[in-house]
Amino acid sequence: MNARQQAGRELADALAQQRATSEILRLISQSHASAQPVFDTIADSALRLCGAAAANVITFDGERLHLAAMALANPQVEGPIRAAFPRPPDRGTAASRAVLTRAIAAIPDVLEDPDYAIGAAASAGGFRSNLAIPLMRDGRPIGAIAVGRAQPGPFPANQVALLETFADQAVIAIENARLFREIEDKSRQLEMASAHKSAFLANMSHELRTPLNAIIGFARIVLRSSRERLEPRQAENLEKILASGRHLLALINAVLDLAKVESGRIEINPGEVGLAALLEQCLRTVEPLIEAGAVELVGEFDAAPPSIWADEEKLRQIVLNLLSNAAKFTVRGTIALRARAAACGVEISVADTGAGIAPDKLALIFEEFEQAGGARGGTGLGLAISRRLARLMGGDIHAESTPGAGSTFALALPLRYEAASA
Repeated sequence: MNARQQAGRELADALAQQRATSEILRLISQSHASAQPVFDTIADSALRLCGAAAANVITFDGERLHLAAMALANPQVEGPIRAAFPRPPDRGTAASRAVLTRAIAAIPDVLEDPDYAIGAAASAGGFRSNLAIPLMRDGRPIGAIAVGRAQPGPFPANQVALLETFADQAVIAIENARLFREIEDKSRQLEMASAHKSAFLANMSHELRTPLNAIIGFARIVLRSSRERLEPRQAENLEKILASGRHLLALINAVLDLAKVESGRIEINPGEVGLAALLEQCLRTVEPLIEAGAVELVGEFDAAPPSIWADEEKLRQIVLNLLSNAAKFTVRGTIALRARAAACGVEISVADTGAGIAPDKLALIFEEFEQAGGARGGTGLGLAISRRLARLMGGDIHAESTPGAGSTFALALPLRYEAASA
């Protein structure tokens, strides 16, 4: 072979090696859950590019070596090689030596090496020389890549370099798979913790409501039947007990709703909803919360708001939450409930002329127990629950606000709820 042919051969080998490493990198980027596809490709590429008789990827669990992938020129050698694993790290194979020494292990002629333990496999497979590259992570061996060739003697430097590149890629694949498993495990743990938390909150909320309802009921009875006989201060204290009990009951009910949503125990029961009638009912329901003479409550609907297929009870809960929230923060001006057809289906909005929300708070108001305007009663859960219910029905809620000029909360829903949307 002349110099020109030699140069051409070296160029072709270099291009083949580059394509192989690129293919392995592609697999690494796609195979997050398992390193096996990367191992298989590394073994096949090492066999082909090194002109080898056998190429193996070995993993090490800290005690024993395991055969993770194998490529053979002669399939008849598969049995003897598999029979050699799993095995503790020793001097019986090149891979074992690489793991023991944490360095490249080369056996120029396995038939002349007194410590070599799988001579039968070497004879059956027709390989005489062995090379193993350790797989290292944080200074610890986690496996090796081993290649056997038919010719005795040292491996060419370019093949050693190629196998070192493969070793680095195998470590990346192992680490990716390990991290993926850890993330999956953490996710399962978090899901279980969240489910337990939601179940606990739901159970506790249910148990707390029974005695609390009794306290509220008895306080109301005493106040109604004995107000004329009570001293003004005592009547005032009973009013405070009643108000505090109602506030606590509202908080417990909100926590129960949130727990049901988080635990997946909320069911959507869709049906045809006459939007105009529902919104008018919501306006009448919230009227007692409005400061008479200072705040005007208005409804601005399309001439004929469309009927929609949704869960009427949950839609009413969302709208009442939005209206109650607006009433809480609006001391003068207007609160407008609007409904119109939109590209998504229908948009229902509540706009007020209240205090507004600071920009740094706007992104937080849908989080649990967040209150944009400070503590003014309420639980800090209404908006969180409303958005979650909206999303369960295939919609969403967005907010816009200018401090000092009011806020607008817009609920977008499809005209027809589909179960897949939840």
